[in-house]
Amino acid sequence: MVDDDLHRRRTAPRRSGWRDRARSPRRAVRALSAAVLVSAVGLLSACAGDTDDMTVLKLADSYATTHMFARYGVEGFIEDVTEPGEGGVEIEYYPAGQLGSARDIVNLAQAGSLEVTPAAPSYLSDQLPLSSVTDLPGLAEDSCVASAAFRDLLDEDGVLYQEEYAPRGLRPLWVAVIPGYELMTASRKIETPEDVPGLTIRSSGGAMDTNIESLGAAPVSMTAADAYEALSRHTVDGISFPYASVTPYRLEEVLRYSTKGLNLGSFAMPYVIAEEAWQDLTPAQQDRIQTAADEASQRLCDGITEENPASEQLMRDAGVEFTELTDEQIDDFAVHLEPLRRAWAEEFDTAGRPGTAVLEAYEEAVARHETAAEEG
Repeated sequence: MVDDDLHRRRTAPRRSGWRDRARSPRRAVRALSAAVLVSAVGLLSACAGDTDDMTVLKLADSYATTHMFARYGVEGFIEDVTEPGEGGVEIEYYPAGQLGSARDIVNLAQAGSLEVTPAAPSYLSDQLPLSSVTDLPGLAEDSCVASAAFRDLLDEDGVLYQEEYAPRGLRPLWVAVIPGYELMTASRKIETPEDVPGLTIRSSGGAMDTNIESLGAAPVSMTAADAYEALSRHTVDGISFPYASVTPYRLEEVLRYSTKGLNLGSFAMPYVIAEEAWQDLTPAQQDRIQTAADEASQRLCDGITEENPASEQLMRDAGVEFTELTDEQIDDFAVHLEPLRRAWAEEFDTAGRPGTAVLEAYEEAVARHETAAEEG
């Protein structure tokens, strides 16, 4: 059962462009509850033998409806694609891991049981290893820059779409990139690279494992939802996290220290649609969905940009002590971290995969979008 709080879906005016601000959490709840209503009505209609041929897409993820990926991304996408008018579709939404883990739901999409799902490279390193390029340290500090750069590589002519998504029958729609990962611990203050060896650190997986290993710590791959229990039980000493992801999981309650300014890497979350389902859509439906996806990407990066400092302040209020790294300290960490980008690329090159091409494409896209942001 998805949610008992059902509300009537509200028709919202069409939003244009990529620069819309994030919708409010209250509106998010209404929109997500509306999606539940769509699902319930669809199931009842099916049982009654309704012959309505409205296209219904099933969307599933592992995030609670209060998570920023839902509030800034999913809820607006659902509102936009279900608005009355040409190209509209209906959505059945299954949040909070109702249909399985991050890996499970991607497999369901590839098998044709779902249509829209997240496909995080960090959680799918065996399927999307090149896409973990965003996890590499020191590449982007701004969420909107990182998101726009990653989307360039996911476009139909982009190297990541061609190499990893198209062969698996997945078409990226919208994407969130959370940059600025820091080291946060429950017991040890980190000021220099010498403070890190011997620690066990929660990692999102992918290239982040290598980032942590380069500093002498042991990465423990797990989802964000498992981090609270791991810290509480001292299964791990700390985590590699961005500030914006700390407070949704109440991790400020079990953390004592955090770095500020390390930029250990990022976490990318593309939402994808099964290619077979995409090809079954009419051109008007494809246009509607793509427009909604573009707007979801912008809302997400704007929302993350707002949430990061807000979460940092909540952490401070909870008693977390921050080590604001000096330029000299950042340079000391960079001795360990900067070589990882080239080593990552060369490892793929050696295996016959375009590691250098992907890294250079992402670096170029980041630089281009940084310049555009500065000029705009």
